[in-house]
Amino acid sequence: MENSRLNTAVLMAVLLFVHGQAARAQTRNDPIDVNLIIDGSRYTQSLSGEIAEWLCDYVIDGILQDGDYVRIRIAAEKVQTLYSGVFDRQNGESIKTLLRAPLPGTETVDFAGALGDIFSPAAKKNPLMTYTLLVSTPRGLSPVRLEAVVSYLRFSRVMDFPGWRALVVTPDTGPRAREAAEAFLSGR
Repeated sequence: MENSRLNTAVLMAVLLFVHGQAARAQTRNDPIDVNLIIDGSRYTQSLSGEIAEWLCDYVIDGILQDGDYVRIRIAAEKVQTLYSGVFDRQNGESIKTLLRAPLPGTETVDFAGALGDIFSPAAKKNPLMTYTLLVSTPRGLSPVRLEAVVSYLRFSRVMDFPGWRALVVTPDTGPRAREAAEAFLSGR
């Protein structure tokens, strides 16, 4: 049963990414949980405007629907939660304003802390699906914290942009996923 739910969640996340424009035209009836984890390192500071506009367009305007649960975190030396709550179109503009704020520009990034409780059953608000998007630049990752992160993740979709990447992540599903995550996060 649990594997079936995980497979369904992964499939839905991939479909949202692959059919981004089609997903905008379709409606769904059940709310989902959406987590945005944004790299707060100094390497993303110069790209923060581009990243924010993409997140506003693709996620806030494109994926989210009224009733979805949204959590936005900045992974910096310490994890900062920018927003956590139920989404509706009326609070969409205030969420966009939060996303457009300058990033902290720290030397280290705590992705493990930012991802730590997202996949726990207690963190899920909506049982249908948890959609987690990690936005990062490979140069901003500290090798010291790399090992702690890869055990959490499996990437189901990677979108590359000049200087940064957006990844849909799900809980780790085995050694091959850890190896792929480690290779990605180290820039290989």
